[in-house]
Amino acid sequence: MKKWLLLPILALIPIVGFSQESILVTYFSQSGSTRKMAEAIAEGISSENEVALLKPIHEVSQDDLLQAKAIIVGSPVYNGNPPPELLTFINSWPFEGRPLKDKIGAAFSTGGGISIGEEAVLHSIHRAMLIHGMLIIGGEEVEAAFGASAVTDEGPFDGIDPIFLLKAKGLGVRVALWLKKIH
Repeated sequence: MKKWLLLPILALIPIVGFSQESILVTYFSQSGSTRKMAEAIAEGISSENEVALLKPIHEVSQDDLLQAKAIIVGSPVYNGNPPPELLTFINSWPFEGRPLKDKIGAAFSTGGGISIGEEAVLHSIHRAMLIHGMLIIGGEEVEAAFGASAVTDEGPFDGIDPIFLLKAKGLGVRVALWLKKIH
């Protein structure tokens, strides 16, 4: 194929990480559970023909935050709170002039037990997003009103149960659908 034919075709391919039209799904995960939830959220976003930029927090740049149409943040529960690494990440967000104002924000969490702090972590992330002027979106169902969460190590739950992955996918779908409504 001639180069002059290939260049216009390449221009049509979205480059994940450089697209201003992406939804950033970022997370902190040591065990892999929060990463699995992030992947399910990205799947939900993609199912609505939106581009998901999936990155752990230590790989997210200021440009990723500023260029994203929406930011979805995930965290495990550490003693009822987000881990220090996640709070340091959020505290590094640009604040001067409130450049994240009016972006859609959402949250997801994973915890080792029932009532160990998943909802508290979601609210902690929401509070930070609200300080930045972001618009918070919850999950698709009433059982995921504050975002997606998963219990990973108590009772019948050993790892991420498929029901929690469905809630995560639903959160991705809902954020993508809201973006279509407002853009």
